[in-house]
Amino acid sequence: LFRSYERVRDYFQENRKTVSLALALTVLVIVLVAGLLLYNRSLTEQASVLEYEGYKLYHNLYQQDGRNEEKALREALEKFQEAYDKKSSPTRLLYIAYTQYRLGQNEDALKTLNRFVEKYSDNKDLLPLAYFKIATIQLEEGKKEEALKTLETLYNLKGSPFLKDLALYESARILEGMGRRDEATKKYELIAKDYPESPYFQLALSKIKQEKPEKEAEKKGKSEK
Repeated sequence: LFRSYERVRDYFQENRKTVSLALALTVLVIVLVAGLLLYNRSLTEQASVLEYEGYKLYHNLYQQDGRNEEKALREALEKFQEAYDKKSSPTRLLYIAYTQYRLGQNEDALKTLNRFVEKYSDNKDLLPLAYFKIATIQLEEGKKEEALKTLETLYNLKGSPFLKDLALYESARILEGMGRRDEATKKYELIAKDYPESPYFQLALSKIKQEKPEKEAEKKGKSEK
């Protein structure tokens, strides 16, 4: 043990500058890492507080103070944006888009949603919500074909079971409105076949039953001619 101590002592004396520099660098790295961790924790806490404030404003939990809905939503948007700037997260970015939409800022909402799709393409829980909101905005702006494509993308999302029945149902409604009844019926049939627990199951069945006699009447009319 004594010899080992002597070897360490001799090495330190011979390489005092190098060892001192290495120790100093090690201490500096430890201090920097600890500082970054504390700073990151502080940012996370601040962002969480801001997000919660935005959440309360968005969901109108300040009903007693008499602030109107638009003012509350504008304040909510500021809180969500501040929170996202401090610490980005998919939930915060999606809330920004939803708030923009409720304020009638459809163009900004679409930009934010497209940003979400690009940045958080692996978030299988929230991605369907983003795609459905994109389709909603496209439909409101009269872009039915674009909305259908977006709903098709939502339906074909891999790794996520969410909102597929809704995507089929909304696609069917759009197609019906465009006079493309055969395509709409196929969507309803998919709901009836694959989503028996869906809230749209009975609606889909009624649409399918309604379509059959109409088709038979059309065929009969053509044959009589």
